[in-house]
Amino acid sequence: MTRSNPPPDSSEDLKDQRAADNRRELFRYAGLSSQVCVSVGLSIFIGIKADKWVALSFPIFSWALPLLVIVVLIVKLVKETSRKKDGK
Repeated sequence: MTRSNPPPDSSEDLKDQRAADNRRELFRYAGLSSQVCVSVGLSIFIGIKADKWVALSFPIFSWALPLLVIVVLIVKLVKETSRKKDGK
């Protein structure tokens, strides 16, 4: 008795597809986390420069800009990660 070829949707094909999906998700979240780090770092830098330019006694821009950026990024991250699998 000879063994026939496995059907196209064999378990190995499904494993390969799952591995590709996992890699895609990993890169997606790595990109999102990089965006968060760069945005917060840039807002801190701009806040410090703005505080020096305005010459306030309290560093309001150094506090307000990063907090604003964090709130906006959290909203964006929730929207990005709560999307359905079909892209909606």
